[in-house]
Amino acid sequence: MANRLSVVEATASSNSVVFDVLPFAKQYKMGVIQLNRPDSLNSLTLPMIQAIYTQLEEWAMDQTVVAIWLEGAGGKAFCAGGNVVDVYHSLGEERDTSYCEQFFREEYALDYLLHRFSKPIICWGSGYVMGGGMGLMMSSNYRIVTEKSRLSMPEISIGLYPDVGASYFLNQLEDDAIARFLALTAYQVNATDACEIGLATHYLMEQDCAELKQQLMMAQMADLNPEKVTLIIEQALFTLSQSDDLPLLKPELTALSPTVVSLMTGDIHNIYASMLAYSPECPAMIKAKNTFLTGSPLSAHIIVQQLEWAKHQTLESVFARELELSVSCCKQGDFFEGVRALLVDKDKRPKWQYGRISEVLEEKVQILLGNQKLIDAVDAEG
Repeated sequence: MANRLSVVEATASSNSVVFDVLPFAKQYKMGVIQLNRPDSLNSLTLPMIQAIYTQLEEWAMDQTVVAIWLEGAGGKAFCAGGNVVDVYHSLGEERDTSYCEQFFREEYALDYLLHRFSKPIICWGSGYVMGGGMGLMMSSNYRIVTEKSRLSMPEISIGLYPDVGASYFLNQLEDDAIARFLALTAYQVNATDACEIGLATHYLMEQDCAELKQQLMMAQMADLNPEKVTLIIEQALFTLSQSDDLPLLKPELTALSPTVVSLMTGDIHNIYASMLAYSPECPAMIKAKNTFLTGSPLSAHIIVQQLEWAKHQTLESVFARELELSVSCCKQGDFFEGVRALLVDKDKRPKWQYGRISEVLEEKVQILLGNQKLIDAVDAEG
């Protein structure tokens, strides 16, 4: 196992994440974290996760650092997710989960640190924000999208489920149907919809990035005052969000809310029947239907039950359960085959454990979810 880990860890270059400090209100500082793997859409490696966590701990103790800025290099993506190819290679045919457990444990620890961080976090979420990128963004106080933003949770296509705290933050959306739909279809949400449903807090133009930083740098704050820091950030965001030049993106997902509600009503078998019968007209919904129908049937079951379980759960309990579930999906679920088909061999022909949603054994779902009482109940009924 040691050799495999060393190979995996060597895939991250020393500059895969760049740290910087900008002035904030002239005499204070804003810590800047730039994900710097543009050729990989800034996907997160374990060394990047570890470096960010360490830097955040340092900035938390530095009283002159009053805010944190997250961004991605290259313009195409903030972050397209965790580097699951590393996890795939670490598993091997024997499904050794040592590295995958470490990866998910440290990724979730970083997300939790961001959620509970003592200073405001601003995430510039332009371009693709997917999977692990959503974990970082949704942990931030200020979640900025642009005309180029596309937010999604595509885990069903790799035999996983929306993790990185998604069991928690999707349940914070006002509409349960939208939460289910995003989790089951990998639908890519635009800026208008992201703000409308609560995934984003502000919609700005991509070109406003430099201007926003400039306003934060040149603001006035005589003495250190957390409330004043918040006010400076929110005033700058409000000013730029009111620009007459801001492109008007039509709401797509929210405009189809009645349809989404009808599709996502009932258990996974009802949802499958509704999606199968659905005849979408717009390209985005056609893609959403196809993603659902070709995704892992086992993941579809897990997604619905995990979201239902996570309602009213604490963030801490959600991350604890997600760690166990993610490792289980790697060892016994469809993760290995899903990553192989989509990202390694790229044949896009995964051989899922079950051919259809109706064929998935409930006992298998409960084993992955770790519900021993329900497993026993299923056995007793059988």
